[in-house]
Amino acid sequence: MIELANVFSVSPVYAIVSVAIAGVIGFIAGYLLRSAIIAQYEKRIKDLEKEMLSNHARILELEKQITDLKREKLIMKDKEPAMPKT
Repeated sequence: MIELANVFSVSPVYAIVSVAIAGVIGFIAGYLLRSAIIAQYEKRIKDLEKEMLSNHARILELEKQITDLKREKLIMKDKEPAMPKT
């Protein structure tokens, strides 16, 4: 009967090793999961930064067009005769 109890009992070394292995596996799984989440956030941030730069470039382009049109308007105004012909 004692031999049967020894077969089903867990040795302390086996229990400690099992817990240590489970801890290491849990740590690695958590690290990999966290790394994947961080990589996903970094990709999203880079996409948003790219979109913002594109939008700012478009705004600058439009402001340049406005400035050019204002400059052309001033040049045309200067070319008009001072006294209208009658």
